[in-house]
Amino acid sequence: MPASVATPSFPDSDKTDWLERATKELKGRDLDRLDWEVNERIRLSAHYTAEDVTPLPALDRSAGWTIGAYVDSGTNDAINASALRALNQGAEGLLFRLFRQPGAADIDALLHDVRLDFISLHCALRYPGQDPAELFRDLVGYLRREGYDLRQIRGSVDFDPLLDWSEPPFPPLIRLLGFVNRWMPDFRVLQVNAAGFNNGPALADAELALALAKGAEYLQQLRERGAEPAVVNQHLQFAFTVGSSYYVDIAKLRAFRVLWANVLRGFGIESAPPVVIAAHSDVATLMADRDQNLLHLTTQALSAVTGGAELLFLAPPEGDDAPPTPLGHRLSINIQHLLKLEAGLADYADPAAGSYYLDTLTAQLVDAAWERFRTIEAQGGFAEATDF
Repeated sequence: MPASVATPSFPDSDKTDWLERATKELKGRDLDRLDWEVNERIRLSAHYTAEDVTPLPALDRSAGWTIGAYVDSGTNDAINASALRALNQGAEGLLFRLFRQPGAADIDALLHDVRLDFISLHCALRYPGQDPAELFRDLVGYLRREGYDLRQIRGSVDFDPLLDWSEPPFPPLIRLLGFVNRWMPDFRVLQVNAAGFNNGPALADAELALALAKGAEYLQQLRERGAEPAVVNQHLQFAFTVGSSYYVDIAKLRAFRVLWANVLRGFGIESAPPVVIAAHSDVATLMADRDQNLLHLTTQALSAVTGGAELLFLAPPEGDDAPPTPLGHRLSINIQHLLKLEAGLADYADPAAGSYYLDTLTAQLVDAAWERFRTIEAQGGFAEATDF
């Protein structure tokens, strides 16, 4: 018979023990040296226990996310080949970033052999004079010619009137909202692009406040033009950048859900579907070293899905100094497969739930961003505010 192995026992410990040990290691220096000051509004201790934190409710969303892929270069045939290759490699959503207005024939070529009832389709126009309403009409024409049931189509058109136009084109947007509300319940025709508000972790509360204020501005402006805020919200999504600050990016996305729910209550919307967040990697963090970029993209992907993004798009790892390659696109997709299939992060609606540290950071971001948001609203809202 093998000899029995004694189970090791450890003395009980609490935060006092930790503080005493930390004080000893610091040789009597102030424990505040271990704190992290994100900005003047947000300061985090190095150690939290259950007694220090009021746990936040788990995120109100479904588990998992859509593995996205960028499709954005070359001729129509080259773009189509890139889209089909991404789907064969396991992409679940395609974002076509187009640099000229496509006509009906272009859309036929771009989407040839792409089964739109199995994936989510996202389109963005990237040039002056863009017309997302015309793009949407041509897309619907294609869907009808191909015999799709419009109610089965998921995706979005990037239409952000307060970003791309000096005179926001609200009338065509309202017509699009009326159409998708009737025929395409899972399609979004309005997006708040928060990438331009992303200026690093120290200004994460300002980034959240501006995204909130812009979203609230759309609800108000469109309500004044006859659209119901609940309908606008159903066909609205927010796009955020995740960058170099792992914990702040997680907490930023978690905090935004709490904050947007507060905004919706202000418009009388007490029960709404979870807000849709599309997360994008920060290309400004990429360098010339592909392997190092893969590490950056992996941590950015981790923060996005841990924070609760519904859609995730990662740039290829070649960086700005080299053109993206098919291998680079595949590696960006594979990162998401590893997180979903190997790490199992798609099994949880809120992977960060229960973390004392992240709950504290999330709560502090909520408070700081809400204060900034109220300042913006007091100045007349997103379109009028100059100082917050």
